[in-house]
Amino acid sequence: MLHRRTALVSAAALLLGAGLFGVSALPASGEPTAAGLAASWNKIRVNTVAAAERRMDAEAGEAGETLVFYAVLTDDADVDLPPTGESPGDFFLFEEQLYTDRALTQPAGSDSARGELSLTTITFEATFKLAGGKIRIAGSLFGPFDAFFPITGGTGKYRDAGGVFIPFGLPNGDTLLLFRVIR
Repeated sequence: MLHRRTALVSAAALLLGAGLFGVSALPASGEPTAAGLAASWNKIRVNTVAAAERRMDAEAGEAGETLVFYAVLTDDADVDLPPTGESPGDFFLFEEQLYTDRALTQPAGSDSARGELSLTTITFEATFKLAGGKIRIAGSLFGPFDAFFPITGGTGKYRDAGGVFIPFGLPNGDTLLLFRVIR
């Protein structure tokens, strides 16, 4: 089961990560491929937080509130629907603790996410529980240049929120989550 979950997450990671470098992660068939990358968010690789913020500005514009969190995987699971092996409908779940600092000493909330393998795409949905409310994201990865998720709403102070969510990976392995929230 661990290998299958890694394969599903790896396929999504290849789709997202390849977009940063302009490399296609899809074979001629158009189906996602697997390569044994780590579970959790499928991250765009950047060298610094500043580089991630510049990438966010380029994708989402500069308007809105920027939220920055470091994420630590706390639990994950995968579900292999028939037929056995990687196939449409299979999905994986994961949860993370969120922090506002790289040292992971300032808790900020948590998230719960699901990724589902479709015919030639991977669809993600997640909820982030933060102080003051929740943020919801959802979106599908259609190819290597489609690495960004829309914010589809929220609760509390994030009620009626829109914007963009992008997961990033730093060289030391940290997971960096950036939101550009527009109300």
